[in-house]
Amino acid sequence: NMSTFSLSDALKMLADCFEADPSALSAKTQRDQIPGWDSMGALALMAELDERFDIELTADESRRMRGVGDVLSFLRERGALVH
Repeated sequence: NMSTFSLSDALKMLADCFEADPSALSAKTQRDQIPGWDSMGALALMAELDERFDIELTADESRRMRGVGDVLSFLRERGALVH
């Protein structure tokens, strides 16, 4: 259920996409600190958002994301993440 998607859910989803340890991720984690957030990881995230929330993350939007906080902001703007 989209309305129950929490910060910890979001971090777990990102960890799955980027093959990272969820406990190593926070809103302050930068993209260059996550080895798995490469072109393949970015595609995995785009696919996950589309499948899970029917949200389209464009390649341009993805490229502009510099860290986990940017993804969380994007999810909040799209109504997928509870505050």
